[in-house]
Amino acid sequence: MILFWLALAVATLVSVTALVITVRRGLALFRDFKRLSSEVGEKLEGIERASSEIELHLQTAATSGSALEASLTRLRASRAELAVSTAAIADVRASIDRVASFLPRSK
Repeated sequence: MILFWLALAVATLVSVTALVITVRRGLALFRDFKRLSSEVGEKLEGIERASSEIELHLQTAATSGSALEASLTRLRASRAELAVSTAAIADVRASIDRVASFLPRSK
């Protein structure tokens, strides 16, 4: 009969020990999962912030590109006007030089 009670005590002790170990490991796993979930959430929020900043920069770049294209169009027109004015000045100089060649030069 003593063996029965001894076996029952050992079985109870082993069962309680297994239950305590299982609960402790389960709690550790739950804490690790909560910590992982929190860290993943923070990282995802960081990625979301970075994505919105990138989107803002892309919109700014598109706006700047449009402004740049308009400025380049105005620059091309100004350069064309400059080329016409430069050609006109060259023609006037050539005419003045031809007339001046007939005038007497003073020494």
